Amino acid sequence: MNVLDLIKATIACGLSAFLIYSFPVVSQVVIIGLLSLLWLSYAHKTLANLLRR
Repeated sequence: MNVLDLIKATIACGLSAFLIYSFPVVSQVVIIGLLSLLWLSYAHKTLANLLRR
């Protein structure tokens, strides 16, 4: 990791923290939605692997 990557990561984390604290309801909906999509995609892949066997 070089200095430019560290600066970009710091800015991205700072911006996301600012948005989460500025708009808590919207942020919670977005975070829960993304985590739900991630879980559903994992569950779909797992079920597809089980059905293939």
